[in-house]
Amino acid sequence: MKKLILLLIVTVTLIRCTSKTTENNDTAVTDITTEAELKAIEQSGRSFYDWYFKNDFPNCEIVKGKNGYCVMDTISYFKTLRNLGTISEQFIRSERDRLQNCAEFIENFEYEEYQNVQVYDPGHYCSYLYTMNWLGSEDPAAKFWTQNVTKINDTTASVAIYIAYDISGNDKQLLSTVFLKKEKNKWMMTEIRLATKDTKEKEPEDFRGSWAGGIVNLYIGSTSMRIVYHEQCRYNYPIKKISDTEFIMIWSDDMDCNFNNRTSETFGLKKVPQIGKPFAKYKIKNNILYAEYYYPEWVNSYTNNVEYVFSEKYFRMERE
Repeated sequence: MKKLILLLIVTVTLIRCTSKTTENNDTAVTDITTEAELKAIEQSGRSFYDWYFKNDFPNCEIVKGKNGYCVMDTISYFKTLRNLGTISEQFIRSERDRLQNCAEFIENFEYEEYQNVQVYDPGHYCSYLYTMNWLGSEDPAAKFWTQNVTKINDTTASVAIYIAYDISGNDKQLLSTVFLKKEKNKWMMTEIRLATKDTKEKEPEDFRGSWAGGIVNLYIGSTSMRIVYHEQCRYNYPIKKISDTEFIMIWSDDMDCNFNNRTSETFGLKKVPQIGKPFAKYKIKNNILYAEYYYPEWVNSYTNNVEYVFSEKYFRMERE
């Protein structure tokens, strides 16, 4: 009987030891996996800033196009980001949206002009070209750190980025939070959210004010639009307001011009602008005024034979 009791005690002890060893091993494996994943999150989360600091805080470059005008080189920029291997297409799409207004604005300037002088940009379409966008500053930082590496859930994570402008790091401050998403079992950066991002409420879009496009300026009020070629030539057109962001321009011969700007010519076309009839519809999108012309063939003929007056887009000069 004593032998039986002793055997039972030994058996129970062995079972307990085996169970404890298994639990300890499981815990160890879990800890290793968590550390490895947090390290992967941290490396992906800092990869953009590693590139950004190493290359002296680059912006998307403005290059000379085939026509001698400026072109924003998004192709090279997006290729560079993709080559990092840690940047999601979601981030690239958001960058394309962020850069779009500047790309459309800058293509109106000859490259030599852009190189020699700072482009006059009252609408602030390209203000980021003169700053370090992902530092939210005009001054370069000396170093950066990652902190607060967080796995939010199985598919999302975040990393806090801190910077210092002094090499000692005594002025360390939060710069941004990088967000990541797990794509095909790899952590990819989807968003950079700057801590100092301007929270000023965006002004509602309104077509009233002055705009520039082609060789003319537009001065738009609530009921009329004035196209100014220069001080000695201007045309006035009534408009029909659709909303604060959209209106229709009515063709007119109301002008104050000391030369013939040939707006009455037909260029051999049957469909030409008629006085008192709608000529174009204008609509604002992202602070750019786009024109849709009801007589596109006539507009093309006028542009080719006279001057570039009727542009497809106009850029903000001043609000009314």
